[in-house]
Amino acid sequence: MRKLLYIDSSFTLAQIRARGLDHVLAIRHLDGYFSRVWSVHPVDLDPVTETGTGTYGPPLTEKVAEGQIFIRGRPGRFRVLARLRPVNMLVALFSLVITLVRTVRKEQIDVIRVGDPLLCGLIGLLTARLTGVPLIVRINGDHDMVRRDTGEPIMPRLFRQKWIEERVEQIVLGRASLIMAPSQKYIDFGIGKGADPDRCHLVRYGNLIDPRHLTPPENRAVPDISEISAALSRRPWLLYIGRMITLKHAQDCFDVLEILARRGSDAGLICIGDGDLLEPLQARAEQVGLVDRVLFLGNRDQDFLSRVIPHVQVVLSPLTGRALTEAAFGAAPIVAYDIDWQGELIRDGETGILVPPRDTQAMADGAQSLLEDRNYAHTLGQVARQRAFKMLDPEKETNREIEVHRLLEARL
Repeated sequence: MRKLLYIDSSFTLAQIRARGLDHVLAIRHLDGYFSRVWSVHPVDLDPVTETGTGTYGPPLTEKVAEGQIFIRGRPGRFRVLARLRPVNMLVALFSLVITLVRTVRKEQIDVIRVGDPLLCGLIGLLTARLTGVPLIVRINGDHDMVRRDTGEPIMPRLFRQKWIEERVEQIVLGRASLIMAPSQKYIDFGIGKGADPDRCHLVRYGNLIDPRHLTPPENRAVPDISEISAALSRRPWLLYIGRMITLKHAQDCFDVLEILARRGSDAGLICIGDGDLLEPLQARAEQVGLVDRVLFLGNRDQDFLSRVIPHVQVVLSPLTGRALTEAAFGAAPIVAYDIDWQGELIRDGETGILVPPRDTQAMADGAQSLLEDRNYAHTLGQVARQRAFKMLDPEKETNREIEVHRLLEARL
């Protein structure tokens, strides 16, 4: 009976419930390889309204399904330290580590896995060292690329300086028992930080994709929302799915819309997600007179996403991560920047259109070509779906992940 402690900050428990992301938790059992899983979010920022608790206090532990426990870290430990936010957060994180150490020892957890080599990695490493349990680190991105692009740390509120983050990555990756990454570029990043190449394994995240995205696109009905179905029939649509933040270059999609509008195209832009750029882009839509062509839909659940993707004309992917794979499984025509790992899935002229990073003119050209040649767009979308299954087949990726865990068992 194997047990796993899984530390990840991708989604809070409230976000998982609101967006129908139950699959994200269920897949951590790896089809029964782990009988029990403790999922941990280090700083669960969403208000915990369902249990009536607040921002401050010890970590919360909640059973969310059979064999699945969720531990919710909090942004502060004591209300009296509310004005000393950084100190309060550090105290809260220390409290979380104590909780995790006790849990690992009491429940005899076999493996600790973390979703990034920064905050989650640091917490995981401390817990692993204090309990003697092996640590698996998943590299979630080329952080050096992001820092070069933004000039800022990945987690500026926590680590303040880029060099501090880089040192944390070196410590965590250099001491991990095993490392998994969904891209060879991410593995190269890890090796550059001191990771042992023999401990690095390519495991793509196909099994994280909600099964609804695997359904044949022709069997996915338009979302049963009158204003959405009416809008989809009114004009051709570009689609962006992701956080509305500068890091993801969400603003570039609006640049593309403006370029196409100046060229006489009637296309509109659907934005799904939220973030700091939401209000500025809403204001921009009003300023340039494109309010009727932009739909800001906020966060949506997996059912909505899986049903809307096949009914748009073009998906724009400046840097969208998992949403790019969801679009490919939906056989959507895609225009993507040749950035990060996106070129591994999108092959220019074969599975989509790949353009230079931050070149909004080229992205607009690609979108226009797909809008004007629907047969070409359809062909690209179908081949993209085929490649997505070849690269990211969920069953194969689950088996590959299990193999990594068995390698770890053999080494112990």
